[in-house]
Amino acid sequence: MNKADSYNNKRRLMILAFSMMLTIGIVNNLRGQIGPLIIDDFGLSYSQLGFLFSFLSIGPILVFFFSGKLIEKFGLLKVLVYGLIHTALSLFAVHISPGYYYLLISFFFVSLGLTLLNIVSVTIISLGYSNQRGKMINLLHLFYGLGGIIAPYFVTLLISWGFGWSHSFLFSIIFITIVFLEFKNSKLPETRASKSSSVLKTAELLKDKVVILFCVVVFVQVGVEISIVTWLAPYLKDVQGRSELVISFFLSLFFITFTVGRLLASLIVEKIGYYNFLLYTQVLTALSILLALVFGTPLTFLLSISGIFIAVQVPTSQAAILDSFGASGIKVVGFAQTAGTIGAAVLSNWVVGFINDFLGIRTGFIFLILLLIILFIITIYLKKLTLSGQFNPQ
Repeated sequence: MNKADSYNNKRRLMILAFSMMLTIGIVNNLRGQIGPLIIDDFGLSYSQLGFLFSFLSIGPILVFFFSGKLIEKFGLLKVLVYGLIHTALSLFAVHISPGYYYLLISFFFVSLGLTLLNIVSVTIISLGYSNQRGKMINLLHLFYGLGGIIAPYFVTLLISWGFGWSHSFLFSIIFITIVFLEFKNSKLPETRASKSSSVLKTAELLKDKVVILFCVVVFVQVGVEISIVTWLAPYLKDVQGRSELVISFFLSLFFITFTVGRLLASLIVEKIGYYNFLLYTQVLTALSILLALVFGTPLTFLLSISGIFIAVQVPTSQAAILDSFGASGIKVVGFAQTAGTIGAAVLSNWVVGFINDFLGIRTGFIFLILLLIILFIITIYLKKLTLSGQFNPQ
């Protein structure tokens, strides 16, 4: 491949990775709009809805943990092809699910497929832009935010046309088809990182205090992020009595600010520094939620504005991991993402779901503030460890 062809292929791969993350953002965030509709259809409690949505998070736990091995053994091409086919079939299964438990299983399989696409997209960007990871990973995740902006209006549009909430999953197969067509014109890179002799063994990494702390950080980050997405609509509907259109607006505003946050992060994160950027945005996220709860309806929009700050947490942590662990970075990102999916299931769906049932949704959001305080303290400690000069992952 000559220089011109290599450049064009790199651009096509970038578009492919961004398209995959956009698709993941759309499908994964349909939950924000369809949550109240599923409650009405199946007569569920908040904890039952949380348990249902947790199956969108349980599947990735195993996949993320073994992501390095999957890519090493099968290669990006096979992982991508299988991921596209698997996801399309799973989306169709959601649409035809006749009951609650069938829906649980279908959500589980959707989550597996989306995780495979996530792994491929992050790996493509990590290998192709090793000198600009902080910028490019935030840009990659920006497209997840764009998907989140599209998702609520996508659902609302289909419902206005007379379709049910499950059709939003059926018609999402269109996005999978677009990704498939894009990938046919691209040459995927070899997974050089997983073949490097400097990659540390899994057992060694899992004993590293810094690896464990990064996993805890991402566990909380994803738990808070998904909690806001999942419970904002029920809060607006059941506490404030807002209409479906207004709920769509607030959800879309969240993802607009979410997307803006990642765009801004791609421009300034390298200048501020990964850890300082994490700390500043953790404080601002907590303040946004606190002010919205204290002042009520006039400042409810701050729950949506919090997206600009929470958006940068995971991609900035991923960039910090990749910079800290070199050739082992992709493995550690996999471990951290495993922790993140557990956080989405345990914190967002189970813990916050039960708090909402027994103490009210406002209390659930107060719990998120407490989590952010804990996250702030852990991040300070992690910064001290990694920048002290004593940390040497090699």
